[in-house]
Amino acid sequence: MRVPSLGMTLMAATLALTAAARAEPTDEQKQCAATSGSLDQKIASCTAVIAAVPATPHDFAVALNYRGDAYLNKRDFDRAIVDYDEAIRLDPKFVFPLNGRGLAYHNKNQFDRAITDFDQAIALNPKSPIPFNFRGNTYRAKGRTDRAIEDFNQAIALNPNYAVAFFDRALAYQDKTQWDFDAYLNEGRYDELALKDYDETIRLVPTNRAAFNNRGNVYMNKRQYDRAIKDYDEAIRLDPAQALYIKNRGNAFRVTGQYDRAIADYRKALTLKIDEPNRKQIETALKELGVPG
Repeated sequence: MRVPSLGMTLMAATLALTAAARAEPTDEQKQCAATSGSLDQKIASCTAVIAAVPATPHDFAVALNYRGDAYLNKRDFDRAIVDYDEAIRLDPKFVFPLNGRGLAYHNKNQFDRAITDFDQAIALNPKSPIPFNFRGNTYRAKGRTDRAIEDFNQAIALNPNYAVAFFDRALAYQDKTQWDFDAYLNEGRYDELALKDYDETIRLVPTNRAAFNNRGNVYMNKRQYDRAIKDYDEAIRLDPAQALYIKNRGNAFRVTGQYDRAIADYRKALTLKIDEPNRKQIETALKELGVPG
């Protein structure tokens, strides 16, 4: 799972919590708390704030949490955990480092430890949808799809405008379509539920290119190829450099017999940054279409 936006979310939330500062923050404090800019600069600034010995244990914990978030975004999960550990020790009721540490453990595939942190975050702030959504993603990673959906449901109940929870629940419904025996007994049910959640995600965040791409995938599964192509078109318009979206549209063109357009998309995708499994799939598809390597 990619985490850059999650770490920034935690930083922004902590910044809001501490906005009513008792004194004008220093430049180092501002850079430490900033939600944009260089992660290395953020780490350096937070380190300077920590070295200056903040006024209270909570202030100390806040600076450690900010630095932990920066390490999280750099995918330096072990250093992030060290900072979150100390922040939690200094202020056990400070919820943000629990969420951050849970994300770090999730990314280290230590799912049970992540769930324990999210459980504690929920106990401290049961009205927040964020740890429910995080925990749902961890249950999904463990293959406990129904338990994940329960958490996404709770996150949405707490905040009906929480777009990321609709997106993540749609992914869980797609998991059920692919892997759950119940999907064979209720053909098309989970595709429809996923579509509704992607519809809502797009309504809330019309620029969510991944939601358009994923909705296109659902339409492909339903053999509604024209609608799939329309969604891939929009995903590509929003992110023209994303090879995966172009490859997916190529697949849709291929299955509808539009071979020249499929070949053009496959060739375009190969000129962009793409992972090895998708590259091999495209190369195989081109060979099957009679295109020389």
